Amino acid sequence: MKNKTFPISMTVLWGMVFSSAMHSLTMGICMGLMMGLAFGLFDSDK
Repeated sequence: MKNKTFPISMTVLWGMVFSSAMHSLTMGICMGLMMGLAFGLFDSDK
């Protein structure tokens, strides 16, 4: 099982960054999840 600490921390970090930049919590969470996908948060373990 892979360590998910880095992708989760990047998702939280980018979520906060985009929330403050766009002045919208919802958009920040969505963009944070997209950045989490980019860093491999939801990789399949196959």
